[in-house]
Formats: sequence, structure tokens, C-alpha cells
Amino acid sequence: MKFLGSILLTAAVISGILGGCTLNNVDQDDAAATYFKENNLKGTFALLDNVHELFTVYNLKRYRDSAYAPGGTFQLLTTLLGIETGRYLDDKSLITVGTDTVTLGDAFVKGNDAAMAKVAARIGKDTLQYWMDSLHYGKAKMVSDSEQIWKNDSLKITPDEQLGLFAKLYFVKLPFQKRTQQMVRKLMIREDNSLYSLAYKASWDLLPSGKYIGWITGWVEENKHIYFFVINAEPISGRPAQGALIKTAKDILKHYGFFEGKK
Repeated sequence: MKFLGSILLTAAVISGILGGCTLNNVDQDDAAATYFKENNLKGTFALLDNVHELFTVYNLKRYRDSAYAPGGTFQLLTTLLGIETGRYLDDKSLITVGTDTVTLGDAFVKGNDAAMAKVAARIGKDTLQYWMDSLHYGKAKMVSDSEQIWKNDSLKITPDEQLGLFAKLYFVKLPFQKRTQQMVRKLMIREDNSLYSLAYKASWDLLPSGKYIGWITGWVEENKHIYFFVINAEPISGRPAQGALIKTAKDILKHYGFFEGKK
């Protein structure tokens, strides 16, 4: 169970909790299977209760042992680096793609692949490679500034690595300026009301193999308690429905009692 040392120790360190987690903290729960099937998906789901160091996972083998192209979730890293390196002043900076102009923040939130590819190219392969290596973000090697390794299946990461990266962003513990992390963390928030706050980055990508891979990673906060979640999935058949990832995530989180302000 080496993955426990990866995500749970990471969570303990970034939240200032001392002491490790034992197998008693891990709940393998198949309840999520129903919601995956209802949305024509198969995959894995994990939920980390950072306050109590409790970890719930569906399909442990896929969560722990499988790695997949990050696709559009790689935009988290490119957005951070775009601001951190000074290529872009902030999330309001403009990107021109053809005859269209969008802000960096909008490109990230809406998953504008063409705009974000321009951001990655402007950052440059050497800088991207340096930070991928420093953050232990997969093991791919970029060969050109225009190479989109995040969706050509040469770069692969595990759900565990995804969850750890987004948790570090929430706690502003990535090796970037505080301003940069807070700016991007704010872009993650999709719902914010008196009961809860929900933040996530989601993407569907068609890989060169012809296979669709989907990710949704983020956090939900209620009563000042923070919980991190990740879904890695693929369609059971055909093309994935556009809203399948967020619907599955919200269905599962609702099953566990979220969105009522009682967690």
C-alpha cells in the first residue's frame, strides 16, 4: 500500500498534522459504482477527509496502480507557470487565438485547449520540463515547444498524484509565489454559497489511441472542513456525455452527505 505514503502523508504534512495514517484510515467503498454506471462510466473515485485523515476509495487498484494522460487537467500547471514565470501578468492577461481573444483565466476555466496550448508554447519546453521534473509530474520528455505531451499519451500520472497536486494548491504549498497559487486557486471555485464551496478542474480528452480519458479533481468545503476528491474515468461505451464527470462527482458526494452544510 505504498500509495498511502504518497497522498495521506502529503495531506498530513500540508495540513500541519503530525503522525502517519494506518490502514484503518482507508475505507474501500463500492457505493460509487452505482453512480459511475448510471453515467456510462467506469473508473475510480477517491475522497480525502483532511480534518480526520480519513480516506475513502472506490476501485483501489485503478487509483493506486494506473496512470493516464492528464489531458486538460495539465492546464493547472500551465496556468500556474504562465503567471509564475511572468509570461502573463495575471489571470486577466489576454491570449489571442486566430480572431478570438480570451483571458488566461477564462481559458483555464472553460478548458480552451487552443489558448492553453499557446500558453504552454510561450512558457517553453525547457521551463515546462524543469517544473514537471521538480514536481515529479510524470516522466515524459518534451522535444519541442509545440508538443502537447499532456494529451498525446506520452505523459501519464496517477489519480494519487493528481489529488496530491490539487491539495498542495489549496494549502498554497506548491513551490510558487503565494500570489500565483491564490490566483489560480480562486479560478478553481465553481460553486460558492452559504452551505458549501465546490472547486474543480474537469476534462475529457480523446487520445491518439482513440480512447477517451476523463478527469475531475478538486475539493469541497463545508463548515471550514476541507475534503479533496478525484475521479479518473472512461466511458463504458461510445462517447462520454459532456456533463458526465461533474454529475458523477456530485452524485457520489451527495451520497456521502455533502451539499447540505452538515459536514
